[in-house]
Amino acid sequence: MKQPARILIVEDESIVAFNLQQRLSQLGYDVPHVAVSGQQSLDIVSRSRPDLVLMDIHIEGDMDGIEVAARLNEDGPLPVIYLTAYSEDSTLERARKTRPYGYLIKPFSERELHATIQMALERHAVEEALVENRRLLQQALDAASLGILEFDPSSAAMKLNPRTAELLDQSAEHAITLEHFLAGIDEKDRALVATRFREALDPLKKFSEEFRLLSDRKPSRWIKIDASALPEQRISGVVQDISERKHAEIRLRKLNEGLESLVGERTNELRESLKELETFSYSVAHDLRSPIRAIAGLSGVLLEDHRAQLDEAGIQLIARIAAKSTQMSNLIDALLNLSHLSKVTPQLSEVDLSSIAADIIEQQMETEPQRVAEVRIAPDLKAHGDPVLVRSILDNLLRNAWKFCANRDVTRIEVGREPEAGRDVFYVKDNGCGFDMAHADQLFSPFRRLHSETEFKGTGIGLSIVQRIAARHGGRVWVQARPDQGATFYFTLSA
Repeated sequence: MKQPARILIVEDESIVAFNLQQRLSQLGYDVPHVAVSGQQSLDIVSRSRPDLVLMDIHIEGDMDGIEVAARLNEDGPLPVIYLTAYSEDSTLERARKTRPYGYLIKPFSERELHATIQMALERHAVEEALVENRRLLQQALDAASLGILEFDPSSAAMKLNPRTAELLDQSAEHAITLEHFLAGIDEKDRALVATRFREALDPLKKFSEEFRLLSDRKPSRWIKIDASALPEQRISGVVQDISERKHAEIRLRKLNEGLESLVGERTNELRESLKELETFSYSVAHDLRSPIRAIAGLSGVLLEDHRAQLDEAGIQLIARIAAKSTQMSNLIDALLNLSHLSKVTPQLSEVDLSSIAADIIEQQMETEPQRVAEVRIAPDLKAHGDPVLVRSILDNLLRNAWKFCANRDVTRIEVGREPEAGRDVFYVKDNGCGFDMAHADQLFSPFRRLHSETEFKGTGIGLSIVQRIAARHGGRVWVQARPDQGATFYFTLSA
């Protein structure tokens, strides 16, 4: 009895992973392990190699899913299907280079999940069969006598040994002419083979050609001839049947074409859905601005014109309404800015990060001249990106660093660069309050905060903007931190 395919899920969202595990189990697959990070998935695969991996692109740890997939294939082909809610061209291009067996754009249906897995498993089985067939074929070629033909251009006669005659469905009792030989080839390939033969005659030279035989049998039989010149102006060739390999290649090509078509359709559907969602979000946020600002304005008028008629509790309550209205207005503005990012096309040029960082820090110091601060900005930090968007990255990261160092006797901030695998990794480091890395995955989600509004002011959307801008440039952002020992945010602007 055939064992169910073993599947490893690499997904750092526990609810999503659990739901996916349940759906796969109901479809009859074996899901013994779920990994949340790149290193954990590598450890699991080294202990128990699965039949297939469902890989989320954005996962915990220093490696994203694309880097992990590349590592997994170093020890031999392992079918990987990417799971992602993002469709940036740069991300898809990076993923394509790892030769994945499929993409599933979130959200996806159970039918799509099952079909994509089955296509991937079938493709992998075909590829393994192809590798095995090539090995056996080579073994047979080494051990057995091959079909051989000999052609004399002067008489146009072609001699066949018994094996060649059998392969070409010809008689071995007498020589045949080149025209007779060509007549036995499928019409789709006949002209090409005739041209290659004639090109090899004057002067005599080597050639190799694959073609189908003219036959009513299905599937078609494929023959390969490898020929070279002999003394006395003759051509000798080796003939072999390559039908199994060619049909395996055709099946594999059809599987790949179907997979690419499915990815294209799902990508277009996702782009349309995202466009509609962004339009809706923008409209809702834009329409909310007027009433929110009206509440803030009317609260101010009430305090100014009718303060004498209010007791202390009433005055405090109206002040709180005004403050919350202002906070809501700030959140709406942040949401509009985040929505606007998806419509902006980066205008790339050389950007001086050192100069931008110095300007932002100078502004912060002007707002709090009494604060003691030690700021180190590495010189000559240059990058290729959109100047406005890159400034937004540094503005959000440096303002966060400044804000979360507010309770320190001395604010220490460092901006620098580290080389990594031939690319520049930039960072912003502070000695602020830090946080527990167990909650790091929450930082880049809109409106998710690790500190209360009373501790530190903010909208909770700045890091989402940083992540989106980095992704638009083909890069990424991540963080290392410890409670009460500061944080270091890293980002790249290229894949």
